[in-house]
Amino acid sequence: MRKVHWIWCAAAAAVVSLSQCGGGEHDSPTPSAAPPSEASIKRAYTMKCSLCHGSDGKLMASKAPDLSTSTLDFESRVALITYGKGTMPPQKGILDAATIRGIARYIETFREDQ
Repeated sequence: MRKVHWIWCAAAAAVVSLSQCGGGEHDSPTPSAAPPSEASIKRAYTMKCSLCHGSDGKLMASKAPDLSTSTLDFESRVALITYGKGTMPPQKGILDAATIRGIARYIETFREDQ
C-alpha cells in the first residue's frame, strides 16, 4: 500500500514539474505589467542585437546594416525586429512586444543626425 502511495506522489510531482515547463517562448506581459526599464532594454539589445550591429549600431557583422544611418521609421523598425529579414532572425516569441518596441526606440539613439 505504501509503495502505491509513493508512486502516486512521484507521478503527481512529475506532472506539476512538467506543467511549469514552457515551449521556450516568453509570454507577453499582462496589461498591468510595468514597461521594461531602460536598463533592461539596453541589456536586451546587447544580448540580441550587438553581436551583428555593435554596441553603437555600427559594427555591421554578417552584412547587418549600420543602424546609425538607418532611415527606417519607428514602426518599420518594430516590424523588422519582430519578423526579421534576411539573415536577421525574428524576435517574435523570443522578446515580448514591449521589449521589441523599446529596442526600436533605443536604436534611435544611434542616429548620427541628432
